[in-house]
Amino acid sequence: MCAMNDKSITRRARSFLFTGASIALVFSSPAWAGEEVVYTDAPDWIVPAELASVDVADGPSTLIYDWQHRLEGGVVTSYEDTAFRIDNPDMLMQQGTVSLAWLPDKGDLMVHRVEILRGDETIDLIAAGSQFEVIRREQGLEQRLLDGELTATLAVPGLKVGDILRVTHSTTTDDQALGEEMQVSQYLYSDPWKVGFSRARVSWPESADVYWRAEDKAGVGAPTSSKGYRTIDVTLPIDKLAEMPGDAPSRFTRGPVLRVGTFADWQELSRVFAPHYIEAAKVADDSAVAAEADKIMQATADPLTRAAMAVRLVQDEVSYLLNGLDGGNYMPQSASETWEKRYGDCKAKTVLLYSLLTRMGIDAVPVLVSTQGGDAVPELLPVPGNFDHIIVRATIDGTDYWLDGTNTATRLTNIAAVPAFFHALPVTVEGADLVPMTQREPQWPDMVMSITTDYSAGIDLPSLFEMTMSFYGPRGASLRAMADEQDKDSLRQIASNFAGSAGAGAAVKTVEVTYDEDEAKGVIHITGVMPSDFQWSDGRLRMKPEDGQNFVFNPDRARSEWRAIPVLTPGPNRNRIEAEVILPGDASAFTQTGPDTVDETFANTRVVAKNFSEGNRIFSAVDVIQTLGEVAPEDISANKRAVRQINAIDAELIAPEDVTWRWEREPAEVAARTKSLLKAYDAAVEFAAEDDFSAHAQRANFLTQIYDWEGALKDLDLLVEKETSANVLTWRASVLNSLGRSDAAIADAKRAYDLDPNSGNAFFLAELLAYEGQRDEALALLETVPVTDEDSGSYASTYATVAGLAGKTDVALELLGDEVANKPLNASVLNADCWFRGLFNVGVDAAMSTCTKAIERATNSAPMLDSRAMVSYRMGDYDAALKDLDSALELVPGLSASLYLRGIIRLEKGDKDGHEDIATALRMSPDIAKRYAMHGVAPKK
Repeated sequence: MCAMNDKSITRRARSFLFTGASIALVFSSPAWAGEEVVYTDAPDWIVPAELASVDVADGPSTLIYDWQHRLEGGVVTSYEDTAFRIDNPDMLMQQGTVSLAWLPDKGDLMVHRVEILRGDETIDLIAAGSQFEVIRREQGLEQRLLDGELTATLAVPGLKVGDILRVTHSTTTDDQALGEEMQVSQYLYSDPWKVGFSRARVSWPESADVYWRAEDKAGVGAPTSSKGYRTIDVTLPIDKLAEMPGDAPSRFTRGPVLRVGTFADWQELSRVFAPHYIEAAKVADDSAVAAEADKIMQATADPLTRAAMAVRLVQDEVSYLLNGLDGGNYMPQSASETWEKRYGDCKAKTVLLYSLLTRMGIDAVPVLVSTQGGDAVPELLPVPGNFDHIIVRATIDGTDYWLDGTNTATRLTNIAAVPAFFHALPVTVEGADLVPMTQREPQWPDMVMSITTDYSAGIDLPSLFEMTMSFYGPRGASLRAMADEQDKDSLRQIASNFAGSAGAGAAVKTVEVTYDEDEAKGVIHITGVMPSDFQWSDGRLRMKPEDGQNFVFNPDRARSEWRAIPVLTPGPNRNRIEAEVILPGDASAFTQTGPDTVDETFANTRVVAKNFSEGNRIFSAVDVIQTLGEVAPEDISANKRAVRQINAIDAELIAPEDVTWRWEREPAEVAARTKSLLKAYDAAVEFAAEDDFSAHAQRANFLTQIYDWEGALKDLDLLVEKETSANVLTWRASVLNSLGRSDAAIADAKRAYDLDPNSGNAFFLAELLAYEGQRDEALALLETVPVTDEDSGSYASTYATVAGLAGKTDVALELLGDEVANKPLNASVLNADCWFRGLFNVGVDAAMSTCTKAIERATNSAPMLDSRAMVSYRMGDYDAALKDLDSALELVPGLSASLYLRGIIRLEKGDKDGHEDIATALRMSPDIAKRYAMHGVAPKK
C-alpha cells in the first residue's frame, strides 16, 4: 500500500494475459524468502491441467491458463500454469521472453516447468540448463515508487512459430504486516475471452476460519470439501457480463473478483493494522517531530488552524516515495524516520500527520480508503486489498476532517473538503467498522473565473477583455512550476489556445501566471481583445449564452434491466464565474431578461446566480456546486425535469432598438472609438512569437470590420509573404478589389486557384475577370470546373453572371431555367434566377413568382428580398422595392447591396436621405458602385 483495488486488479489482470505474468494478486503474512529463483516440483496439492483436454490444433492460441491458490498457516501459495500456441511472429515476440515477478521479502518464486512442445517432442528447457535472470524491476521510479518487486526473466531459446510454450510456477506470500492473516484476490475473466482451458481454484484447511465472497454476477458456487480441505473451483471464462450504463456507480460496473481471506469482519482487519500505526507514530518528547508540533501550537491556539498547518507541513516538507522494501507494502515507516529522511509514501505521511495531530491534542485516527470504487467497499469481503490508500480522520468540534498528507495545497479554505472515497475504515486497537465519508457542500471554490468585457467602442465591435482564472488547492498548485519558470513559450501557448477557442477576431496581448503559497492559489491572468458576444436576432442585438453551455443530466435508463440502477454524480467541486460587462451607454437602456437571482438544484448540483447593474456596467456571478453522490432511480425523472427548467431560464441582454452600427459612423469617429482596440491588437502582435502570425490575421480581420482596407492590406501582405495559402490570397484579393486594384486582385485570385482549384475559388476568380472585361477567359475557366450536385446552383449563378456580362443572356437564362427545373424547391437556385433577371433587366415580368417562392423557401430570406427588390426596381415599382429592402435590412442590417439600392431608389423618389444610404454602402463595399453601374444601376445625378 498504497496498494490495489478492484480496478487496478482488473487493469493489471488484463495486461498479464498477454505477458504470461501472474494475474492473481495475492496478499498474506511473513516468511522471509530469498532473491533467487527456486527450481522445484509443483506443490502436491495442485490439480494439474491436461493439454489432452484442449483442442491444441484448432482451438484458441491460449491453450491453458490455470490459477490455483492455497491459504494455509499464514502463507499463501499461488500456482500458475500457462500454455500458448505460437501462431505467428507477433505472438513469438510477445511470448519469447518469460517474465515472472515476486516480492522477495514476503516469499519465494518457484519455477516448476518451462517446456517447448514441438509436435511429439517435449523440450525441457530447465533440464537443458536454461536459467532465469533476476532483475529488480522498479517500473515506477519516475513516480517515486520503490515497490521491492523482483522480476525473473528468461529469453526462451529456440522458440519457433508453431511451437507450444508451457510455463508453470508458484509464488509464496507471507506478509509481515498481517501476522497469521491471509488474503487472495483473483480476477474472474468473462466471455468473450477465448481460452482452451482455464480455471481459478482456491483451497484452505477445513479447520481454518476462512471467508470468501464474489460478485453475484460471477455465479461462483459454494466450496466443496475433500481430504481435509475446502475448495472453490471456478471454470473460466464465466458468462458474459451484462452491459452497464457508464454513469452507474462502481458497485454495478466493477469487474468480478473472487476474494478469499481470514478476516472475520472489518473490525478484525482494523485491529490487525492498528498496532503498526500506533507504534510508528510514537515519538519522544525531545524529538524533531515533537518540536514541530510545539511550533504549531505556539503559532495558534485554534485546533483547526493547527490541523491545517500540520497537513501543510507534511505535504510540503516530505516528498512522496513508496518504499515497499522489507515489508513496506503494508508496514508504515516511523514518524521520526519520515521526518528525518523527508520522504515517505501514504503510510509514512499518514503516520507523521497522525503523530503531529495527537501530540497537539486533536482527536485523530488513520483510516484506510479506496481511491477508486469506494462506493462498493461495503459489499466486499473484508480484506486489505480492497484499500489502496490511507489518510487521517481528525474530529474537531464535532466535525470530521479527512486529511491526506500525500495531497497538495491543503489550507483552511479547503480543509473541510471530503475526498471522493465514499467509505473509510478507521484503524483502531478496539477495531472499527466502515464509516461513511459523508459529503458536504464545498464552502470555497476550486476555481474562480472573473472576466470583464469592455464594449465602450460599440457592441457591434470586438471588446477589450481582462480575464483572471484563480485555481485553489491541488489545481492551483499545478501552476506553481509554470509560475516559477515564466517560460514565454508556455505563456504564448496559453494565449494561442485561448484565442483559438474565442473565435475570429480574438487576440491575446498579455498572459501572466502567478502562485500564492499561503493561499495555495494559482492565477492565470489574460488580457486582450475578443469578438463581440452580441448577435443580431429578431431585430435586436442580443447577448445570450452560447449553444452547448446548458447543464446536462440525461442518463439512459430506457432498458428494463437498467431501471433500478442509480446515477453516479460527480464531485465534490465548486466553480464560480464572475462577469462584468462595460457598455457604451447607461445599462438602463438595455433590457435584461430572466430572474435577478437563481438558486436551483438538480442531480446533486446546485446553481446559484445573481445579476445587477450600476451605471454603464452589468455584473453577474454564477456558482456551480457539485456534491459527490447518487440519484436514486425513482428520482431520475424529477431531476431531468429540474435541469430542463434551469436550462429554460431565458437570460439575455438586449440592446436598445436605436443602436448605432459601426458603418453608420463617420470614419474619423470609428477611428477614435476603436483606438484602444487597435492598440490591443498591436500589443498582441508584439506578444506573439516571431513565427506566429495569427495576431496579424486577427488584426487584419478587425481592420476589415471597420473598413480600413489599407491597414488590413499591410497585415495581409505579411501573411502572404510568411504563410501563403489560398485562403489568405483570396482574402487579400477581396481587399485589393475593395481598394479598386483590380489587376492585383485578379493576380492573387489566380494564385489562390492554382494553390487550391476548388469551385469556390474558381467562381470568385471568374467574376473578378468578368467584371474587369476578361469575359472569354472567365467563361473558359468555368468550362473546366468540375461541378458537383452541391455546387450546381452556385455554378449556374456564376456562369449566368459571366455569360450575361458577355452578352449571352439567353444562354444564362437557359442554364438557370434548367437548374430551377431540377431543383424547384431550392431557395438558393430560385434566388439565382430572380437575381439574374433583376440585375440584367431581362425577363423581369416572369421573375416575380420565382422571387417570391425563393423568399418563402429561404431560412434567411434577406438576399432573396434584395433580389426581388431589384426586380421591382426594374419594373418601376419603387414602393414595393423599398418595402423589400427595408425588410432585408431588418434581417441583416449590414447588407451593403440593399443599402446601395435603397439609396438609389430614395433619390429617384426625391428623398435626399438616399445619399446617406449610398455613402454607407460604399463605405462597406467600395466596389459596388462600379459593378452596379455596369448594369445601369446608379444614383440619379
